[in-house]
Amino acid sequence: MTQLFRVCKERLGRFVYRCNGRIPWTCGRGYGPYLNSYIERVINDDHFLRALQESGEVPANFGMRLCERVIELPWVLAKLSQYQEKSRFLDAGSALNHQMILQHPAARVHSWTVLTLAPESNCFWEKGISYVFDDLRSMPFRDGLFDAVFCVSVIEHIGMDNVSYTADDRYRENKPLDHLRAIAEMRRTLRPNGWLYLTVPFGRYENHGWLQQFDTTMLSALIAHFEPQHVRKTFFRYGDCGWSVATEGQCGDSSYSHIGKFCEHRESKPPRGSFAPTASAVACVELQK
Repeated sequence: MTQLFRVCKERLGRFVYRCNGRIPWTCGRGYGPYLNSYIERVINDDHFLRALQESGEVPANFGMRLCERVIELPWVLAKLSQYQEKSRFLDAGSALNHQMILQHPAARVHSWTVLTLAPESNCFWEKGISYVFDDLRSMPFRDGLFDAVFCVSVIEHIGMDNVSYTADDRYRENKPLDHLRAIAEMRRTLRPNGWLYLTVPFGRYENHGWLQQFDTTMLSALIAHFEPQHVRKTFFRYGDCGWSVATEGQCGDSSYSHIGKFCEHRESKPPRGSFAPTASAVACVELQK
């Protein structure tokens, strides 16, 4: 009965979202169920994941009016498919803490630890997922513990105002360089030759208080701080035809939308034409220790 209720609720949410103009991040109007169902569909398409892994290419009109998670999470699943033997992974920041991700065939065979600041409603301990509540800048793990670390749209929040994620007022901060401390910790906890898979909103530099959007200079400094032996970078940009692969230069002037903040204020409709998702470009980076 619970499963049937969940399915009916999601279908109703998708229907409401379509009928209300498909406005991103609209509270209570089906955006979340529509986004999740879209992601679940594409991550279970083996052909799509294989193409994403090999070339980064996605179909035309991919992820229209949907936030960057619609490309980031499939990108992660495409990378996971490379690991054939059981491995130990860290989800640094809890962006992967969803049943459709952790129970995906490419993920569920591995051992997962989720590290985040505070407990969340999603919890899958009965599936063998370990949860640790701590700071990415001082992780309570021994050196070389993980085969890979995944940090999906989290690093831009490190050292910023994070009180919307935790009731601990100590995290109302303004330390825009502290993300480098977290990067050093991720490197420390990786085994030799292990990989960090990281995504971050990308374009021109912007400081929004609760996050900062990375530009080329910031991203280069982050990579240099990690001191990788190998680097792979893939960029995706949102445009009139949805998300598509792009060059770093093509993303250089991208800005961060405030539709999410607009929704929180519950105004009647967003400014005309502002149907872009939150980030309008993302950098997906692979760094080998």
